[in-house]
Amino acid sequence: MSDLILHFTHVKQKFVEFNLLGSKSISQRALIINALMDTDVKIRNLSQSSDTLVLQKALESSNNTVNVANSGTALRFLISFFALKNEEVVINGDQYLFTRPITQLIQALNSIGANIMLVSNSVVIKKGVLTGGNVHIDSGKTSQFISSLLLISPYLKGGLTLHLPNEIYSFSYVNMTLSMLSISGVCVNYSDRIIRIRQGVYQKSFSSIESDWSSVSYLYLAFLFSKLEKVRIKSFSKNSIQGDCQVADFFSLLGITTKYHDTCLVLTKNEHHLSPRKIEWNFSQNPDLSPAIFVACFGLGIQLQATGVKNLQYKESNRILSMKTELQKFDCRVVIVSEDIIFIDSKKRIDPTKLICIETYNDHRIALAFSPLALLGFQLKINKSNVIKKSYPNFFNDLIKFGVLIEK
Repeated sequence: MSDLILHFTHVKQKFVEFNLLGSKSISQRALIINALMDTDVKIRNLSQSSDTLVLQKALESSNNTVNVANSGTALRFLISFFALKNEEVVINGDQYLFTRPITQLIQALNSIGANIMLVSNSVVIKKGVLTGGNVHIDSGKTSQFISSLLLISPYLKGGLTLHLPNEIYSFSYVNMTLSMLSISGVCVNYSDRIIRIRQGVYQKSFSSIESDWSSVSYLYLAFLFSKLEKVRIKSFSKNSIQGDCQVADFFSLLGITTKYHDTCLVLTKNEHHLSPRKIEWNFSQNPDLSPAIFVACFGLGIQLQATGVKNLQYKESNRILSMKTELQKFDCRVVIVSEDIIFIDSKKRIDPTKLICIETYNDHRIALAFSPLALLGFQLKINKSNVIKKSYPNFFNDLIKFGVLIEK
């Protein structure tokens, strides 16, 4: 992977446009739904993230061994998919991938007839006939266990009744899955922490994907730090099923106005806006927004009390420790108050003579979040920058438009 040096450079334009590819989360769910329908519909604006491409390749493969690299979503979705197909498949991946939560999903599937084993750095799926019924799932570490089961649930005999725990992190992604099931013609009922899916089949495939709100968070961040006055971003819906659309609410606190024009987001700045000195924000339903928001508050010198963060430790890296370590390189005080609360007290310093090296921990969102700090005058070295391909492969080309000079 290549390392990049980032500097600030002046740009003359005050307005730029961006065309982001489809939501990674919607794309992955759409691929599973379309595969279960056995349709060859070509999906427009499909995410080109490595996570999505890995899943697409596995679904199209006729081999009984597939490799998902470091994609936790692909691993979890494929376990349920191949178990339903009653096929013998071995799923391999990077060593770190198998330290991330997976056991509870395997246990849930085995309870309804699957025959799945976790062997070293592989998941071994033997033949087994799945039936529906009642499943209790421990999803305290990731909501993807729930989504993985829901995606195959219409094809289970008798359907599926899923009993959820009292505390569910990232439930916005479960809502996304339920919305996509409904769009595809599946009967969905959710009340009192019980999801009931009636047996049936998907009746409508997905042919187009809305652009990715998680990726947009880094464009908001770069726009905030830049000299630009207006940004337009294509292919978004005002009634998005992506929970990360709440990023617009956060950046409104920092003076960025979001308007919808046709299928575009239009971002502008309120030059007379006074940002708050302290913000409290709960990330339990939108954990992927945390890196961009942490850096935004640091960049503007705003104190941030971040709650609902305990599941950040289960991401591509332990993001609690990764973000703390990297922010401290900028003399930012980061206090881990408890398992679920972080306090960030920014003490911004710009020293143009000092090169600050950002470790990325094989975590795309660390690279994506820290790179826009070059727009504030920091000289940055982003180690292993190619990690961004996991979600936003064109990011550095887009960052140049804001006024970042990139050297290899």
